[in-house]
Amino acid sequence: MANPRRTRQDGRPSGVADGRPSGSTPAAPASAAAPANPAAPANPAAALAGVYLRPLRDDVLPARHSAGARRRAGQIQAFLRPLHEAARTALRVEADVTLLVVDLRDWHKLARYPYGLPFARTAVGGRQANVIVAADHQPRLLQRFDGAMLAAARAGVSAPAQIGEFVDLMVGHEWGHAVANLSGLRTRLKWLDELNATYLFVQALRATGQRDALLRLTEWSLWQVAGTSAEAGDLAAFEYPRTRAGWDRLLWYQGVFAERALDLSERRGWGYLTELRSALPPADRGELARKLVELEPSFKPWFAVFGRRVG
Repeated sequence: MANPRRTRQDGRPSGVADGRPSGSTPAAPASAAAPANPAAPANPAAALAGVYLRPLRDDVLPARHSAGARRRAGQIQAFLRPLHEAARTALRVEADVTLLVVDLRDWHKLARYPYGLPFARTAVGGRQANVIVAADHQPRLLQRFDGAMLAAARAGVSAPAQIGEFVDLMVGHEWGHAVANLSGLRTRLKWLDELNATYLFVQALRATGQRDALLRLTEWSLWQVAGTSAEAGDLAAFEYPRTRAGWDRLLWYQGVFAERALDLSERRGWGYLTELRSALPPADRGELARKLVELEPSFKPWFAVFGRRVG
């Protein structure tokens, strides 16, 4: 599921680069306060310096958490662990990922932007990544979805549960970014990286037999698109400059990406990702789009959703 998360106080998504938060845009939007700690280090390892987080040791997916967040950290770790194990096996990579579940105070020591939406941060060099998750759901963040909730209801689509569940599903999307970045799947074509992160999450759920979670993700994606359909746009608006897209439009993109991942994963499995990895790196973005159509012809009609023609 996508994460409209990378937004600043004005609702604009922030940039992505090695050693900085990677991934997400509206599967969920981001929170709204100004960054609290401009000096927070970008390197995942360095970011933990001076922040005491209690460990939840595991040989597959270790976790660390703030005081009082042990239960939530354990629940998320238990959810992600089988997904991580399946992805490592299928992609034949170690993918050194650590889960960090932090409260408001520790968040501001680690991140440069507002508290709430999960994000992934990959170390310079691409050898390790953290998935950083808030210890709770702040009302201010959840209220940002009110507009989409109302629009979806008018379209006859109800949210399948409380919005906090939607935010938690974004953790899987962010985990997908972390694994993709460590597995040679980062394309630097923003919309494709978003799609692939959700695809990784979906495929790992499918590979581990988590049908209920897949159904829930499907329901949330339907709600997401229904609640933001008025914001439909071209892929170029997502790619650059994304700062002009706005919260609801980013939500729409991520919903469309999630629906695409759910459909494609059912037919292609892990093969889509491994074949795409073999085709990288392309010479340019246009060539990457053409290679994508060669790899999976159904991308050609899918591009029509955005009013775009390829090859």
